Amino acid sequence: MDEVIGVGPGDEELAHEAAAVAVSWVLEGGLTEQQDSQLVNVARRGGSHDWMGEAMFVGRWAKALRDAVDGATDDEEGRQCVAVAKDTALLELRGRLLFHIDMLWNMPSSDHPGARESLRRIVAAGGSRSG
Repeated sequence: MDEVIGVGPGDEELAHEAAAVAVSWVLEGGLTEQQDSQLVNVARRGGSHDWMGEAMFVGRWAKALRDAVDGATDDEEGRQCVAVAKDTALLELRGRLLFHIDMLWNMPSSDHPGARESLRRIVAAGGSRSG
């Protein structure tokens, strides 16, 4: 399949589905090493600084969601806080994934499948704890 440069048809749904899978991974107990790696690799461009920056973002993103869920009380207010945290995490990650799709440097290459294929792999992994 020829990849479109920039955000193309279906990319918003793909990013949303991948973000929803990642949120479910965190809610199921946190990211496994493999799941963390899958999310970081969406943005991989080869440079160690890029990888480190993305790894830091993914770690902070997952921790913020996990902390909000773990710290919530078991009442209506707590459930509302969890719902807001889940929605916020979904929107943040979806926007980040769309950014990576939109970047020209994230097209497929000999050593990276590209952002779209990386997202398809996340969606295919679904709720699997092994990712």
